This record gives sequence, structure tokens and C-alpha cells, in this order.
Amino acid sequence: MDALPSDVLSRACRIFMALSYPNGEETVPVRKRPFLHLPTDEPIDHLLPPAPGSAGLCQTVRDALGAPCGYAFRLGSAHFDHLKLKVQWINSQEVCLWVFMVDTHDSFSANTQHPPDDHPDAIAWRQLQDKNRNLKEQIEAAFEKQAIMTSNSLLRRGLL
Repeated sequence: MDALPSDVLSRACRIFMALSYPNGEETVPVRKRPFLHLPTDEPIDHLLPPAPGSAGLCQTVRDALGAPCGYAFRLGSAHFDHLKLKVQWINSQEVCLWVFMVDTHDSFSANTQHPPDDHPDAIAWRQLQDKNRNLKEQIEAAFEKQAIMTSNSLLRRGLL
């Protein structure tokens, strides 16, 4: 896995945070505000596991064999603290690069994506999922406009 480029992560974080916290920096939890101002030309090792500063904010993503293949940054949003910026290293015969995506992290349970219709929280949960899905689409579209690779970009290019 190649080093995650700080310039691309910096741009992606600014886009993610601007759309996730539309009422401005003061609405971003203090611990997450540094992601709004990541330098584009400095190492980011202090943000990545096992660095102490990564605890609760960044976790290593692993492939099916347990090998590291990326990172998930719990940046949250104004309406849902568990939204994540996921960055995954794609290494295949066709392509070797970092792919950026939003993980809504809002499945109802391990067994089902949506709550049963008769669950007392079903309507509110579906509304949350809809809001998260819309935000995900906005963020990933903004990534693509800024030439930040997404899963959809790869699909359009026929690389996945």
C-alpha cells in the first residue's frame, strides 16, 4: 500500500467537512476541526494508526485476508456523528491508487439494513438513512469535480 498523499486527503477532508457541517467551522466538534486545515505538503502519520492522535478518529481498513488496505476517518456530520470518510488502496492489474468514499455507517443492525416496518424507530431511522445517502452522494460528486477518485469514477472508467 502506497503512502496516503496528504494533498489529496487535505482536499477531500475540506470537501467532506464543508458539506457535512454546512453551518460552519464552529459547528464541527473541536477534536475534528484539524481535518479542516490539514496541510497539503506535510506528512499525516500523526493522524493514522497507531499514532495516539488517531484514536477514535481513524481506523485501519483491512481486506478479507486481514492486510491493511486503507483508512476510515470518523469525521461525522452535523446530524450524524458516525459518518466516515473512507480511503481505500486499490491495487490491481488495471490500477493502483487511492479511492475516496463516504461510509454512512447507518445500517439498522448486523442482520438488516432497514428496520422492520413495525419497529418504533423505523420512520426516524429511514429518514436518517435517506439524509445520509443524500449527503454521501453530494460529497462523492464534489470529490469527482475536484478530480478525487471515487468508486463511481473507477466504474465510469471501466477500472473496477
